[in-house]
Amino acid sequence: MIFVTVGNDFRPFDRLLKKMDEIFSHLPCEVLIQKGVSPYQPKNANHFDFVPGNVFIEHLRRAEVVVSHAGIGTIILCQQERIPLVILPRRKRYGEHKNDHQLEITRALAGRDDQPVYVADEENQLLEKILKALKEKKQYPPMENPGKANLIRTIREFIKT
Repeated sequence: MIFVTVGNDFRPFDRLLKKMDEIFSHLPCEVLIQKGVSPYQPKNANHFDFVPGNVFIEHLRRAEVVVSHAGIGTIILCQQERIPLVILPRRKRYGEHKNDHQLEITRALAGRDDQPVYVADEENQLLEKILKALKEKKQYPPMENPGKANLIRTIREFIKT
């Protein structure tokens, strides 16, 4: 399954949704879309606006590939779960965000071999990047979360004292 998410921003991301509809017939598996506040209604894939966090994470874990905006929350979740991620950054010029910080995020992630991340600078690159992610099926062991381990250790020490 390909899970598409636009995050929880109050701005629509119709550009991503429309492109996913356009390339749907070229994709080899089911597509599920979290469309947020976007008014565009996908025609070819099951979709929803929002779900509780635990349901969102279940969808994400079931995915062979996640397609997303460059939202740091989704990026971190995919990194933790080691799920291949295709990113199309929201752009200021399309009214999708207040600035182009998502471009900066994608530039920092592009080309890293330690993560299964594929960056589509523009929507016309999405199909190529999704098919590449599905074909390569990069598998990485789950990331350890040292921050979480440190927090747990600190709480335990606090409780003991």
